[in-house]
Amino acid sequence: MELNKFVEVVDRTFTLESKTELERMCGLLKEQVNLQKVTEWLSELRQESEDQLGNLASLMEIHPLGFEKYVLWNSEDSGIRGRLHYWPQNKWPFESIHDHRFNFAVIMLCGEYTHEEYKVTELEMDKVEIELTRSSKVVEGDTYFFEAGSFHRVIPSNEMTLSLIVRSKAILPFSRVINPDDLKMRKAYGNVKKFKDKLLTLENALV
Repeated sequence: MELNKFVEVVDRTFTLESKTELERMCGLLKEQVNLQKVTEWLSELRQESEDQLGNLASLMEIHPLGFEKYVLWNSEDSGIRGRLHYWPQNKWPFESIHDHRFNFAVIMLCGEYTHEEYKVTELEMDKVEIELTRSSKVVEGDTYFFEAGSFHRVIPSNEMTLSLIVRSKAILPFSRVINPDDLKMRKAYGNVKKFKDKLLTLENALV
């Protein structure tokens, strides 16, 4: 299935706002997506217009949690976004334990990593207690989903690793990240909120 047709199916069928839909998305990923298919999608994307590629390029980054992020599509109507997470080799620091503002489903395209899930109990002064509740190795062809507000982290392997994430629109106003040294939790806002705050700061400076 071509990338634009896959995106049409996703936008027509899913909101990813429930556990049932996330399970169904995992089924679609298992059925339709693999490394060869994503390689074809990358070739398709390179043929897109400068404007289209410019929009996606602005979303590309080396993520603070330690991987390269490439957005393949960003649907304005549904808010659903597809992105690749790429670890060229195990040169990244371990991720901090964190949650997400959105639900997402994952398929591992190549390589492997360890996925850890945590129970987090908030104490006073932004301090938390953490408890590892599940640790599983995710290998090529595996799928799983994760819900907004749940805590986890990924520990990369020594292999070049690539996964495809299909995420919902933002459900929560911010995500939370736990400092591993002092077990303090901070809030992390999306780029739109950060941009609005910067505009307000600039506006106030000009008054």
